[in-house]
Amino acid sequence: MKPDVFTGALIENGFGPLIGVPCSIFKHLINYIEDSHKIKYYTASSEGEAMGLAGGFALSGRLPVVLMQSDGYGNAINPISSLQLLYKLPCLLLISWRGEPGKKDAPQHLIMGRTIKKFLSIFEIRYSILDDGLENLHKAIKEAEEFCKRSSNLYALLIRKGYFESYEVQEEEKISAFEIRISYLNVLKSLAKSQDVMIGTTGFSGREMQHIFEHEGKFYMMGSMGCAASIGLAIAKENPYKNIFILDGDGALLMKMGVLSTIGHYATENLLHICFDNNQYESTGGQKTSSVSVDFTKIAKACGYNSATRVETLEDFKNVINKILKKKGPHFIRVIISPGTIDDLPRPVDTPEEMKLSLMRFLKNNQSNNLDKSG
Repeated sequence: MKPDVFTGALIENGFGPLIGVPCSIFKHLINYIEDSHKIKYYTASSEGEAMGLAGGFALSGRLPVVLMQSDGYGNAINPISSLQLLYKLPCLLLISWRGEPGKKDAPQHLIMGRTIKKFLSIFEIRYSILDDGLENLHKAIKEAEEFCKRSSNLYALLIRKGYFESYEVQEEEKISAFEIRISYLNVLKSLAKSQDVMIGTTGFSGREMQHIFEHEGKFYMMGSMGCAASIGLAIAKENPYKNIFILDGDGALLMKMGVLSTIGHYATENLLHICFDNNQYESTGGQKTSSVSVDFTKIAKACGYNSATRVETLEDFKNVINKILKKKGPHFIRVIISPGTIDDLPRPVDTPEEMKLSLMRFLKNNQSNNLDKSG
């Protein structure tokens, strides 16, 4: 489906604005909307936040549209149940169907992929699967518009991978700086001791870590976007003899930014929180985040981190890392990077369970070694 035709159908039936958390299935639709400015689009930091925005627009007499990945429905469940359904605030959900049964996808999408229809039914949300074809599009959008207005309720459209035709944003070609990005990871790899732990967030920075690090104490977050820092905090509290490196991203940190206050509150001395910030949801197509207007370092410092630094060069990064490793944490480093990664960056070969067991063995063995030393 051409993104301009899809957008036109939404406008024709009175839907708008659009709010969402990007997914690769929506890449070309979002590209067109942001390029054409024919309908307003708001990037939300989480699906729950998107539902809150949708509630405000509905209270203002609009028919909002929320874009989310099928995984993201989990983040939206609470406001859907206690805001939209409770107050009867109409909204159209466009849900990208990741992990659709019978189709190959990344492991983190499979559970929600096979259960998303049940979840919608449990919440008594009327839905349909959007099939190809112009007639099917207009029929589905018209049905959604009439239902939302008649019932003041939610309507969902499940959208399969490959539904939208390509639309690339017209802009000047940018030079990829992935060699520099990999250099940052190589600095960490050279500094990490054998007992240290590396937690890589959802997206390219975590996949890069998983691909180039041979370090045994590494763990890649396939899904659960925004939770890498929380996992790192808990591991740091249980393993005080190790340095715990969290390799975060701006989109992931924005999704659950409250973790900064939790880390600061518990004053975790052995934790280094590194946010690679390229102002993009790069792995879903390069949609912009709101990080350009956020001062992460001031927030981290105000939350109780012992140090918070912004760096823009590899040399500064080396100097900061070497300095803070000699001091008690928690520490926060915001690394400003350019978009771009390894060509055909692979996904992990290991299954999620294999990664879990590997890290647990690593932590257990090192705990035993440290107990022996301290005894």
